[in-house]
Amino acid sequence: MTKLCLVGAVAAIAYSQAALAAQPMEISCRVDYFKYCPTVEAGGGRIVACLNKRRGHISAACQESMDAWVADNKARGY
Repeated sequence: MTKLCLVGAVAAIAYSQAALAAQPMEISCRVDYFKYCPTVEAGGGRIVACLNKRRGHISAACQESMDAWVADNKARGY
């Protein structure tokens, strides 16, 4: 029983770390959006373009999410 609980705890920790690493841009770039692009309206890639212009200033988490978003869109053929 103890081993089963330990396995469950390890799996839960691994899952939560993976989920944090793959946060959508809406979550990981929220603070950066309000700091650098508060007047930019959503749609047409305008927010991504705005954040990309300020890439040297945005958080590492936001940069990683943006990179993942771009890679995902390229893989889908967008």
